[in-house]
Amino acid sequence: MTKAKTLFPDRASFNRADLFSIPGVMRASDLRPMQEIGPSPEQWKETITSAIYNRLTIEDIEERPYSTEYTAKDVYKTLLKKAPADREWAVLFRMFAAFYSFSSLAERLDEAELNDDIAERAGYDILFYLADETFDAVKLTGGAMPFAFEPYINLIRMDTGRLLSFPYERFPAARLDLYRLLWGSLFTKMDWRREELERTVPAPGSKMIQTAAHMHQLYLLGEMNKFVDVAAAGPAELFLYFTHWLQDAKRSDRFIPLLKAASALASDGILMIQDEYSRRLFVRQFIRLIDEDDLSVRVPSLMKDLYTALLPFSYASLSYFLIDRGDYAEWIDLQLLVDAELPDLDRAGLKTAIIEAPEETLPLLHHGIAALIAVRNRNAYRQAVRFSKRMRTIYKKLKRSDEFDHWFDWLANDTKRLRAFQEECKKGGLLHD
Repeated sequence: MTKAKTLFPDRASFNRADLFSIPGVMRASDLRPMQEIGPSPEQWKETITSAIYNRLTIEDIEERPYSTEYTAKDVYKTLLKKAPADREWAVLFRMFAAFYSFSSLAERLDEAELNDDIAERAGYDILFYLADETFDAVKLTGGAMPFAFEPYINLIRMDTGRLLSFPYERFPAARLDLYRLLWGSLFTKMDWRREELERTVPAPGSKMIQTAAHMHQLYLLGEMNKFVDVAAAGPAELFLYFTHWLQDAKRSDRFIPLLKAASALASDGILMIQDEYSRRLFVRQFIRLIDEDDLSVRVPSLMKDLYTALLPFSYASLSYFLIDRGDYAEWIDLQLLVDAELPDLDRAGLKTAIIEAPEETLPLLHHGIAALIAVRNRNAYRQAVRFSKRMRTIYKKLKRSDEFDHWFDWLANDTKRLRAFQEECKKGGLLHD
């Protein structure tokens, strides 16, 4: 007993350490009691949403936005302690807790007067965490739902509209992500999906997320021709949400229609991403989802259209595609378009193009040599001489050596003040004393 008492500080030590001045630390008496949970799905929903609203008021979020994640996670974990003891019912309750915590928090964050950057930093991680928690609970059900679960599942199904229809703008990616995960894994009855398809038909002025939800139902129902048509008439921003479908449709007959729909949106859609680095990263991730070798054979025109739409970020893919297909004239046009450097091209198709289409490569070589000389350093001059000698060989094989001689006489005269370049030309045997 004596030893046990020594584990507790005396009252004076509490006065010395004002623990309750630490943000997030509260006296038990200050905590709002969480209402007891009832047995019906509506009572579950009310308990969960009330817990979020009580602990995360709009004023709290506006004053301490960066505490939102920690508070929301604490509420969610406290809710899980109220789960029923039975394992199957506990999993269902976890699904409820994650889903309604997500939708309630998304509404709170949108109602708070925060600038977009602060709102994004405050809510992004916790919303995706709750979406993952919902999906994990769905997976734990194993697809087997007891009959007694039906009213609970129906309530979540009807409330997925909250992810689309409340008049808010923030976090469309997280909301759509959760919507698609639920409809792809939990709400699998065809009657439900057809009903949802009718409910989500886009109307003039519909938000992008509603159009994407309608497309998702078409995708799940396998109505890919309609999917392509809706995408073509939809906003360019839809392009940014195709990675989910492409990942899901790998090795299925839905993949090519998906790619066709994405290609039609790609050129304008990629511009919806604000900075160039993020665009480049997105395109790299997008292309990784595609079996380029297989599709370049099966649907070459579609792949070419897609790569072209995503330029300049798809430059490497388009370049290899054209050289592999022997489209040398278009490959050369591409290099001129992006102002590619000859030393880089030497390792990426130029040697092949010179062998297979020597005459077509001449404009590219002329352009590249001029660019190397403009760099004005000795290493670039050496490279310019090397490519000039290769170009001389091409002209010779074409029996047009006089054209090369005429061009090089002009070049030597034009660069006579560049002593280092002239020296490299002499070393390379292009100029003689």
